[in-house]
Amino acid sequence: METIYLQLYSLGQYGQEHPMPECLKVVADMGYDGVEFAGNNYGGLSADDLKAELAKNHLGCRSVHLSMNEIVPTLPYLKGIGCQYAIVAMHAFSNEEEILDCARQLNEAGKEAAKYGIKVGYHNHTQEFNKIGDKYFLEILIENTDPENVVFELDCGWATAAGADASAFLRKYADRFVAIHVKENSKVIGPDKPRSPKDPSPFKLDENGKPIITEEMRKMFAERASWNCGTGQGIIDWKKVFATCHEIGIDLFVVEREAEYGGLDRLTCLQNDVNWLKTNL
Repeated sequence: METIYLQLYSLGQYGQEHPMPECLKVVADMGYDGVEFAGNNYGGLSADDLKAELAKNHLGCRSVHLSMNEIVPTLPYLKGIGCQYAIVAMHAFSNEEEILDCARQLNEAGKEAAKYGIKVGYHNHTQEFNKIGDKYFLEILIENTDPENVVFELDCGWATAAGADASAFLRKYADRFVAIHVKENSKVIGPDKPRSPKDPSPFKLDENGKPIITEEMRKMFAERASWNCGTGQGIIDWKKVFATCHEIGIDLFVVEREAEYGGLDRLTCLQNDVNWLKTNL
């Protein structure tokens, strides 16, 4: 039976409305073995208190998602909770110069993180599967980062939605990937148009720091929801993906869900995800 973690972003509205201790309990009760924190959000808890809450719920924490500029200031906290990987959740780049600048920032943060026994990571969406010549953006990023300090987490759902073969990509860069996101999808949508760091962000915050849901965001979320489905019900061969992971040494499997499906609520979907994985893999 696999050890399955949950990316806390997947809790959606529930995660926004409930304190961290309640979120951790509901995740543990569903049968997940650990969590990946989202957006550098730890529920306002001290490192000691969060570590205690994780232990109380028998949950591991090996990775967090955060932005590039949050990595270095957060390293002491991450060491305090025993985290291995500080993973950049997303970063905009639209050409080779911007990709190489992202690589530079990852390398610099990775050197600092190494002092804490932590590795810096990068998590993809679909945009990284645009190409320059015959190389994906993501390949250029991988090939220009320091393998000693920088690792990668392949979001298999986004990669497959972009049109890539997740298993083949993992095998090609077997020495660089340490984790995968288990995200099901039902169709290939192709890579999103690449964004430059100079472009305005589609994510705007109100005076309380909460996202403002614009019409553009509603359309984006509706598109994501249109290809979400239950794990094991889509186009990804998870048995093949997990076999590849075992072959190359990946042992961190993190469920991430973008939306509900079939009229079910978010927690029911997440429960079904972990049940399928633990029953079928």
